[in-house]
Amino acid sequence: MNYIGLTIGPIYKTLQNAKKPKEAWSASYIFSYIMREIIKEFKTRDFVVPYIKDTTIFDDNLDIGLFHDRFIFKSQDGDLELLEESIAKVLKVLSIDLEIDYKFLQNYFQINYLEKNLKDGENPILSLMPYLDTKELFYNISQYENNLLQKTLKDKENFFVKNKKIVDDLKKLTYKKYFATVHVDADNMSNVIEDINALENVSKHLFDYCINSAKLIKEFGGQTIFAGGDDLLFFAPVMSGDKTIFNLCDAISKDFDAKFHKKATLSFGVNITYIKHPLYEALQSSRELLFHKAKSEQKNNIAFKVSKHSGQTFETIIHKGHEDIYKIFLAISSSIEGGDGVDNFLHSLHHKIETHRVMLNSISSSKEKIANFFVNYFNKDEHKQYKEFFEQLTTFIYAVYANSDIKDDEKLNIIYSTLRFVKFVKGDKQ
Repeated sequence: MNYIGLTIGPIYKTLQNAKKPKEAWSASYIFSYIMREIIKEFKTRDFVVPYIKDTTIFDDNLDIGLFHDRFIFKSQDGDLELLEESIAKVLKVLSIDLEIDYKFLQNYFQINYLEKNLKDGENPILSLMPYLDTKELFYNISQYENNLLQKTLKDKENFFVKNKKIVDDLKKLTYKKYFATVHVDADNMSNVIEDINALENVSKHLFDYCINSAKLIKEFGGQTIFAGGDDLLFFAPVMSGDKTIFNLCDAISKDFDAKFHKKATLSFGVNITYIKHPLYEALQSSRELLFHKAKSEQKNNIAFKVSKHSGQTFETIIHKGHEDIYKIFLAISSSIEGGDGVDNFLHSLHHKIETHRVMLNSISSSKEKIANFFVNYFNKDEHKQYKEFFEQLTTFIYAVYANSDIKDDEKLNIIYSTLRFVKFVKGDKQ
């Protein structure tokens, strides 16, 4: 039985040229558009990925591109030649619509494909993906003095953005002039694609996950840039109502976990930066947080970094699998009331923990002693309003220190970074 697999790029290199959300959206959408137009020629075939039985995926009015960078389908005689013709046809139409030289598009877009005969029972995803991975490694683009595609992405009357509700003004995505750039990727997907008989369900679940995630992001006030397969990229405010960006990540995680029963999980790279910070740096930092921090070792993590306008930064990793820590982290990061005095209170709290970190380390095995530590140092009338917060913080510190999976030198950083995030979103100074 023959299968055809195809991969398209360079998505990330194209995103790096974006200077505005509109350009980032266009840079991502153009790849989804090309994949959609190619797949249209093979709609009657049996697709392994993506899931195309829900024909809304072909809807021109969708404000996100749902076709990811690869597809695999069961091929028929002559399909390889038809595929070559289809690619050429799509690029020629694109050349006319965007008024870009056809030869440039041929060289710019790295569209690689192959056809492979598989024995009965062979898994098409596990069999073809390694070949597609190898083809992606040989990325080679001819050098042009002018990147014609980049110029087109800047065009406010862009072919892709026209008639779509795309956020172009970052101010709409900010909280206190800061915004979050979030990269998301699944961990251990091989666990759910091993069963060849379940591949259609996997593909359908991924489609639903992308749809639901985009809905959650939109409700939060964010903008989805890419949603395909198990990958997400979006911009969002740091807070929406009484929810933080981490509550949004949690909602997306829960939807994914429910579909795959935690055989696969999600990791997040969350970069929070000032509105005037270069967008390409925010995208790069978010990607690095995901692939070099969140997906290291245990995976199933949220790696976040806050870069303040002053130049100060802080970052840490929260493992979602440590449910006792993760649950309290979500509560602490959003539960405290903001307003006058919160900055001073949290600064004092951070200072006390830093000053007495040796003592705190020695009493960390006793939840009661940690609670007494805060009672002794924060016993004024003005501190009574933070009673519930101290209870949560005591539980959080105890859980962090009790967890043997967390390195000793990282424990205080998790506590500090959590408190600094609370000060960042709830304080009255920036």
